[in-house]
Amino acid sequence: MKINLISDTVTKPTLEMLDTMMSAEVGDDVFKEDPSVNALEDKLARLFAKEAALFFPSGTMANQTAIKLHTNPGDQLICDTYAHIYNYEGGGASFNSGVSCKLIDGQRGMITADQVATAINPPDFYHSPLTSLVCIGNTTNKGGGACYDFGELQRIKTICKKHGLAYHLDGARLWNALVAKNETPEQYGDLLDTISVCLSKGLGCPVGSALVGSTELIDKALRIRKILGGGMRQAGWPQRRPMPWITILSDWQKTI
Repeated sequence: MKINLISDTVTKPTLEMLDTMMSAEVGDDVFKEDPSVNALEDKLARLFAKEAALFFPSGTMANQTAIKLHTNPGDQLICDTYAHIYNYEGGGASFNSGVSCKLIDGQRGMITADQVATAINPPDFYHSPLTSLVCIGNTTNKGGGACYDFGELQRIKTICKKHGLAYHLDGARLWNALVAKNETPEQYGDLLDTISVCLSKGLGCPVGSALVGSTELIDKALRIRKILGGGMRQAGWPQRRPMPWITILSDWQKTI
């Protein structure tokens, strides 16, 4: 028996998940009329104690939507040199949002509050880009799956509040970090303005990610998702029905 370890995205649905896909109730998610997608978004919002969530075809699209939500063209975001949004999203920050990245050399993809504070451009110095967003990843990708200390994330939040910066988490593998650090989704929901999570990494789900945040932000995200081409009608019936995600998330919750 061969096991493919090239990525945790090569996991496959179980027979039970496939059965659920085939029997899922169908609707048009572009009109917000897909019952299974609506149920998934509601569950994720409640899981993170946020007001709303939005389903995306990919984590990259969810992250790029978050960047556009929190910035204006010409702005600058702060992230680690190893950040997925900088290295593996095709230059989307500049292409989609017209923003630049202030890169920080952290430790295995993790930055500190002191580093963030130092990287912020003076807002009244109009020769430099306006800093408007801090993006972190947990777990880190190029950092080998390192997990942040939650206290440091709280200190970064303090810096963000002090300087009026938005705070986004690329939580593609946040499920792993929560289990490893014995933390809860609610802790992160209380801390971050927006969080992207992947449903296809280590969970056996065929495809999909989501963005969670306030109702105001997610309403705006719906328009951005449309602009980026992310409307999915019946979310890929039948191969990509997201109904099994709800069962997977329920099973995952039992582990923490």
